[in-house]
Amino acid sequence: MNITNPQAWSPAILDYVKEFTAEFAQLDNIQGDNLDFPGSASNDQTSRRLLKYLGSDESNAMTSVALDATHPISDYFISSSHNTYLWGNQLYGKASTKAYQKVLERGCRCVEIDVWDGDDSDSETSDSSADSDSDAENEGGIKKLSRKFKDKIGLSKAKAEPQSKEKPVAASTSPEHESVGQAGLRRTVSKTEPRVLHGHTATKEISFRAVCATIRDYAFTASDLPLIVSLEVHACPAQQKIIVDIMKESWAAYLVDLNAVTGHETSLPSLESLRKKILIKVKYTAPEAAKGTGPVVVSSNADPESGSEDESQETPAKKSHIISALASMGVYTRGCHFKDFDQPEAKLPNHIFSLSESKIIDVHKRDHSALFRHNKRFLMRVYPKGMRVSSSNLDPAPFWRMGAQIVALNWQYINAATMLNQAMFHATGGWVLKPEGYRSFHKAQSQIAALDRGKLDLSIELLAGQEIGPADRKFHLYVRSELHIEDMEELTNGSLPEGGTTKEGQIKAASELGTPGRSPDFKRQMLQFRVDGVAEELTFLRFKVMDDDTFSRDNLVAWACFRLSRLQTGIRKIHLYDCEGQQTNGMLLVRISKRLDIE
Repeated sequence: MNITNPQAWSPAILDYVKEFTAEFAQLDNIQGDNLDFPGSASNDQTSRRLLKYLGSDESNAMTSVALDATHPISDYFISSSHNTYLWGNQLYGKASTKAYQKVLERGCRCVEIDVWDGDDSDSETSDSSADSDSDAENEGGIKKLSRKFKDKIGLSKAKAEPQSKEKPVAASTSPEHESVGQAGLRRTVSKTEPRVLHGHTATKEISFRAVCATIRDYAFTASDLPLIVSLEVHACPAQQKIIVDIMKESWAAYLVDLNAVTGHETSLPSLESLRKKILIKVKYTAPEAAKGTGPVVVSSNADPESGSEDESQETPAKKSHIISALASMGVYTRGCHFKDFDQPEAKLPNHIFSLSESKIIDVHKRDHSALFRHNKRFLMRVYPKGMRVSSSNLDPAPFWRMGAQIVALNWQYINAATMLNQAMFHATGGWVLKPEGYRSFHKAQSQIAALDRGKLDLSIELLAGQEIGPADRKFHLYVRSELHIEDMEELTNGSLPEGGTTKEGQIKAASELGTPGRSPDFKRQMLQFRVDGVAEELTFLRFKVMDDDTFSRDNLVAWACFRLSRLQTGIRKIHLYDCEGQQTNGMLLVRISKRLDIE
């Protein structure tokens, strides 16, 4: 639009431009409002320059950040997805390659693939290679819920009609033949190839090859920073060989050179050195296990919760579940089962622990300082507990404050968690440098010592909105605002309010209704927050534009979310997102005042 043309703006915004023009004419300069209009300029000049400012990126309430990519990869938070392949429900949702495309286009830098044998008869008995910790409260939960669901809709084996003795052709099968890959090398396509699905549920499957092709095509469309592919392998050794072949064929140009590293002595590289690289996160197989000598730690069959496994146990040497060709691809992200922070694997630079939200809360409560120290130097992934079958989410902020780099979220729906994730990673390429006290070189030994905290005095003056919501609807809009802050229980006894589940912000404010329509006048209503003990770098401010409904629950129309340290003061516009997570043309015009007095 022609941003200096008054017709491009709503009447309410133009009224405020006139008011500010008169106000600025009384000032020598207006740097306090982050605008640089000389008071001696004519009113017309000032109005045009103000409209030009409002139409530019300079007026964005979200400040830009410059990426420092020189630090080791453990010094960053990473935008991450859980069960990426699923649309909708965790029990009967549809698996789709489109889901990978969507999250990658939105800047996700860690995706998950649950890969199973290509034959139904094998998938029920395949050993799991999931590298994360078991969670007693979830053990068998998905299986039980799945059985109930299948019984209800008539899909359980007990109620199934007798099958023909002739073996059915799986959806991921194809005739065996030779073809020429991208590098001109001949390869054999197996008659049965691995599948991607949520095991022990009624979710629909997709082929592993199709997932790899989609990742290849979209991995670096939104960001050239490294992409982590988190594998949960439920496939037999023969199928694992096919998994390796497919990944090498699909991602040959992006994989880390296995000959360039030496294994246990490898230190974590800088983010800069891994641009346009795909890192494979897969269960670590010790060399002794591959040789069949010496005692090794192995896992029993997996609990069906995504990313979990039963408790490991010491056993005589036996063949590992993961073949060495696949395990060796986990160069900088070698998944290890977590027991405690004193286990030998916890000292390897390239290990990564995966813990469910329930497990990490338990660890945090037992020894939050040890957890914090580990996460300063080594990678950790946190994922939603298996009972979240509706694809609800954990609250990511407390786990970021624990130092966990990868907090995997269900991206299927927009909720408080995905809004906070958007605020953390907006326009960053999906990797955000941790606050200084959280980095590997810093001397801070606990969460309480890692951040400066102070008294916050924050005011948001609501002026007007423009083009909010669909054009074919009539609205009566108001604004809710929530401040998501660190709870003192996190610092004192390691507990998390509400068990770390997704929740509304602890401090709330709301406006009255604006004038009717998509471009309301909010008449300078104030949203104010005065709070002690605020750590600006890991505190979040969320705006929800709601439609007042007299007869039912008010509906969310649009939203925006900010990491408090990125919220700019002065006259600003807030870009709004819709309920699908897409940025719209809608905006709020606000005037922001923010002061943080460090204690």
